[in-house]
Amino acid sequence: MLAETTSDGAGHYGFDWEGTARVKLWVYAQTMEPPIVVVDNTSGDATYVLESAEVVAEDDTTLDVVATTGWTGVSYGKARVAAPFSILDAAFAAARRFLDETTPKPAFPRLEINWSVDNRPEDGLVLLGQIGTSHWDGEEIYVLGKENVDTDEFDTHVLVHEWGHSFEDRITRSDSWGGSHGYGDVLDPRLAYSEGFCNALSAMILDPDTIYSDSMGAGQGHGFWEDIEENDTSEGAKPGWYAETTVQNVVFDVYDKNVEAFDGVELGLQGVYAVLIGELKTTPAMVTLFPFVAGLKSAHPDAATAIDALVSHHGAGAAFGIDPVKDAWGTGESHAAGDPGALPVFVPVEAGATVKLTLIGGIDPALLGQNRFLRVKGTGAPLEVRSSSLHDVDLYVYLRGKELDGSASLSGEESVSFATQEGEEYVVNVQGYGEVSGPYEATIEVLP
Repeated sequence: MLAETTSDGAGHYGFDWEGTARVKLWVYAQTMEPPIVVVDNTSGDATYVLESAEVVAEDDTTLDVVATTGWTGVSYGKARVAAPFSILDAAFAAARRFLDETTPKPAFPRLEINWSVDNRPEDGLVLLGQIGTSHWDGEEIYVLGKENVDTDEFDTHVLVHEWGHSFEDRITRSDSWGGSHGYGDVLDPRLAYSEGFCNALSAMILDPDTIYSDSMGAGQGHGFWEDIEENDTSEGAKPGWYAETTVQNVVFDVYDKNVEAFDGVELGLQGVYAVLIGELKTTPAMVTLFPFVAGLKSAHPDAATAIDALVSHHGAGAAFGIDPVKDAWGTGESHAAGDPGALPVFVPVEAGATVKLTLIGGIDPALLGQNRFLRVKGTGAPLEVRSSSLHDVDLYVYLRGKELDGSASLSGEESVSFATQEGEEYVVNVQGYGEVSGPYEATIEVLP
């Protein structure tokens, strides 16, 4: 190596060196501010490098280097050297929007993104490319790249979406456990918020390109797309506080400048960011659409009526929808998505009380029907929460999003104990794993 440098934001660079005029340029898939690197998880986490042709630079010389896709028109017939740089570009663009447009500036830690031509939708060893799907695992991002199966390196909205999960975990807050989610699902509201927010974020970062698309299949010629800007309140979307689609529509409409009959809100990236690092991050409730909207109304009281109108646009149905948000707890919410046991969203329980909850068996634990939430006020003394059910349920206790304790066996008899602060509010997630289709009960005791 004769010399090294870092390019500017437009990719311009320059070198001075002594010695031979016959040189090559190596371009690393890596940025310095913020620190992001794209590596090959199937090759010892080696950083991707683009090597130029050899040049003879006896005088002042300009060298432009192009990272090519490898696409021949019918298949990937050559090295796919552009892929890691496309991935890097999406993550860099997302981070720079916040660094350039928001205050206080976020402090982004080093981010590692894993991509390989062998990364495929199989469960197994990531070092063999069996990554399941493109995802954030809590520490790193993994991106699909298997030709004729699923490639995500040019699905820019997908890339920003996954970057968004790292942003939630590191800069703001997510209480989602993850899990399967799709159009029209009535989700655990923590999962609905996280996935909907990251969809909206992809449209915000890539604005005015609001088309979320994901290519896959033979020749990368299949897949799906949706316009985040279009507010889907159809029966199939099952709009509401448990719907990924509703969350993405509300979050994006709060940000954007487009004028619609129901949308008189235009807070921009800074307006959204301030809530993300403020009331949403510190809420005693779980992170769902409720504290996001409540935080917006608190920060912008002059826009509260317009925010209510925007949210109410998604609440026209009797079963499916959402009411104007009163607080972070969803107090007064009347839409149960056909699941009467879902309301109130957070069931208030005092020390010494017993409540009966109704869950819905035979469905995925990531759905609303298998998740119930208790709101327990601390007494300053330890509390114990016990469950009793004929079906498997687990208990998890949280304080402002931090898990304090959990009990997860294969039975319905669980117990968790935790110290409390007087006046502080705790959330108990009763998560069901009932396999028999239909409703089943769980009795919950809060013991002093």
